[in-house]
Amino acid sequence: MLVQINGHERNEYEKHFATMFNHRKIIFHDQKKWDVKVTDLNYEIDEYDREDTSYLMSFDQRGELVGSIRLISTTMPHMMSGPFAKMFPDVSFKSPMIWEGTRFAVLGDRSVQPNLVSTAACEIMLGTVQFGLIHGIQFITAVYDAGMSRLYRRCGFTNFELGRYRTAEHGTVFVGLCEITEELEASVRAATGLSDAEPSRLPLRAA
Repeated sequence: MLVQINGHERNEYEKHFATMFNHRKIIFHDQKKWDVKVTDLNYEIDEYDREDTSYLMSFDQRGELVGSIRLISTTMPHMMSGPFAKMFPDVSFKSPMIWEGTRFAVLGDRSVQPNLVSTAACEIMLGTVQFGLIHGIQFITAVYDAGMSRLYRRCGFTNFELGRYRTAEHGTVFVGLCEITEELEASVRAATGLSDAEPSRLPLRAA
């Protein structure tokens, strides 16, 4: 099950946020070795985890949080206007119609869809498109590595690369922009096997 929880609800859903921040620490600090901020040795939290930030969180059948993504309007400070600006000096966004997706993290999901991608990852991909359709967002931008590029294709996203940057530590990093349309939603549903029997729009509150 996928739900949207907003940054200003952090105190209300403290357990979910703690689990998400811990998953992000494990994935981005421990596994990928990214230069990220770690708090209390267990949590990856930065200045973009604000009250105006939105999150999509995926829960498995046991009710455990197994995936998440952070969504921020580009009218507010975001990672493309901050740490990624030096990588892509010719790419910038500032529009209520363009939102940024970052900190895509899936950990502990035991189920997979027919495309052999975890159910949580597929739900987050579909949910991101649905989030855009719900809120009148026209584009989602993201900075991603080669692994995420393959994941996008397997989940029905088309290639939306705008630029690339080569790093000695992490290989090639890409920046992309994806148009949010009902056709894209249908493509993601078909690729992931998330059928029309699923809710057509994600819940706006946690269960």
